[in-house]
Amino acid sequence: MAGTSRQNDGAPGGIRREIRRSIWGVARFASFDARGMHYLNCSMTGLWRSFLAMLVALPIFFAITALSHRPTEPIHYVNIAVGYGLGWVLFPIVMVPVLLALRLEEAYVPLIVAYNWAAVIVYGLDLVTTLLAFADPRLVVSLFLAFHVVSMLYRWFVAKVALNAGVLIPLVLIVIAEVLDTFMARGLLKIFGPLPLVAIFQPS
Repeated sequence: MAGTSRQNDGAPGGIRREIRRSIWGVARFASFDARGMHYLNCSMTGLWRSFLAMLVALPIFFAITALSHRPTEPIHYVNIAVGYGLGWVLFPIVMVPVLLALRLEEAYVPLIVAYNWAAVIVYGLDLVTTLLAFADPRLVVSLFLAFHVVSMLYRWFVAKVALNAGVLIPLVLIVIAEVLDTFMARGLLKIFGPLPLVAIFQPS
């Protein structure tokens, strides 16, 4: 299923409208409403503009980082910046050969557009989870487990709608995304070392 929005206006007002429409569309996915896809611009222009979600989510990411970590050394900030950037480019790159192998290359643009904008919702959910953990530190483990499950379910539905596919293929793609995140995190850990956690997230 491809989105029907084709906003090619390059003026700032047009881009702002597209950002609002896109976030509204992926917010509808949270209630399992597949019609959210119709709010996304699934043209090639929309594909490149979907990476503006990186900027939209950046303040949320900063808030999560400030609440979760206490970066004190310059290398910590390099770790954070590299991790954030790679998180936005690895999945689109890996999906090129994956969708070609699955003969779903025509779904690449809708998938990446939807997945990028959906990341704003995932970051927002992560921030809410982090704030709740501060409200009741005893629930840290259960809260973040619940966040992980809900975010995977949400991203699975986003992929399912974007690909217009059944259950299995979107699930495989989300598992691939999880594996990428895990290997990226381990790689950054080896290169830069761990980020210092705030006391509430440190194991007792």
